[in-house]
Amino acid sequence: MLDVIHDRRARLDQARADQAANDAALQDLEVSKSEASKAGREAFAEWKEEFDWRATERERLTVAIEALRSEIVAEDSVEAETALRDRHRRRHEENAKLADRIKSELAELNAKATALLRDVALAALEDAEINAKLPPDLEPLVSANTLARAYPGCAREEVGREQVSLWVRSDNGSLIGDQAAVTDLGIDKTGKNRGGVIEMRFSAPVYCRRMQFEQISFHPEIAPERPAPLWQMRLLEADSPAAAFDGTELSHAREVLKALNRATRFQDPGPRPVQKELRPLEPVVKRQSHDEWTDH
Repeated sequence: MLDVIHDRRARLDQARADQAANDAALQDLEVSKSEASKAGREAFAEWKEEFDWRATERERLTVAIEALRSEIVAEDSVEAETALRDRHRRRHEENAKLADRIKSELAELNAKATALLRDVALAALEDAEINAKLPPDLEPLVSANTLARAYPGCAREEVGREQVSLWVRSDNGSLIGDQAAVTDLGIDKTGKNRGGVIEMRFSAPVYCRRMQFEQISFHPEIAPERPAPLWQMRLLEADSPAAAFDGTELSHAREVLKALNRATRFQDPGPRPVQKELRPLEPVVKRQSHDEWTDH
């Protein structure tokens, strides 16, 4: 049947199915061996012929399965290499396109960012100058960076109140953490509430009583957060390994303006220097010492 199937994987599946069926038939033959031997020479000869054919078929199928498996592994390896080469080609082309985008788009981003940083630094200087001379009736200016990026925080906000009855210790009034551990003792003969008790295995029981509480639900306060200075960033050149601007260590607007004024595009270092070294073309021969010369 394998010779009419052309797909290797289908042939391998069929061969494994044939092998399973053949192994089952061999097991049945092993069971019927004694009965065939008692049935006479002809019956045993038929059994032997069937058994030998099945044994031969098992060997053939074992070889076929291993051969098909090896062919599939080799085929998969070739397909995987072909797919990898195709991915490599596509990635090479895409990287070239992405490199062009980096050069063009990063240059545009850097131009916008440096212009923005210059305006922020100039505004910070003017803010400081105005705030230093403010009359008493004017509030200090808040920087544009703070207005844009600061988180104002949130005050505590109450969302609801309710009265709840909870178990507390009878002796000191402290709240019981595990309310479900308290057993309610019910009401005595006089109609008085007997309270509750927590049975302890290795100590005296804890007696409890009910106490009214006001439970308040609220959103907790969230502290405000001030932003880091906007200029504390690093801009990379679009077409060189240099930095167009590095403000990570700058703390004052004047330093930022100086850094922006100094920022220039990557400069060609000019002609590469020429250096020289000497390498002997002949083998180095050890010369005789003066004493060895005089001995002759």
